[in-house]
Amino acid sequence: MFLYTLPLRSSISFAYYFFVKYSFLKIFLFVTFPIEIIEKSLPFGNFALFIVLYAGLVRNPRVPYFVRYNACQALLINVIVMLITYLLEIFPIDEIGSIIFIFTLCIFIYSTSLCIYGIEPEIPLISKSARIQI
Repeated sequence: MFLYTLPLRSSISFAYYFFVKYSFLKIFLFVTFPIEIIEKSLPFGNFALFIVLYAGLVRNPRVPYFVRYNACQALLINVIVMLITYLLEIFPIDEIGSIIFIFTLCIFIYSTSLCIYGIEPEIPLISKSARIQI
């Protein structure tokens, strides 16, 4: 579950409208709070966290395959969300931000629920890329 909070944290900036309209969604602020603490306490915290997860989990053969797969998949989703964030800073389209947050929230719920049952979450294109990386 911890691994999929990373892309969710990256998409929180798009969720202001949802937090105002649906206050129960603020629970996701508390879920992603540990990631925020890590990112804010370290210089280049987001990049440092990426390197630690990639080198420490994804590329470490001593870590079980299930953890490596989910770490790689979460990092790939995070990279996609960050690229979209940078593109939306250049071309500001507010509606796409809401879609990105909903999409990332759905991936978080789907992946976390399958991980609890010990099943590998299958996300089109991302899962194939994650398997290639491992």
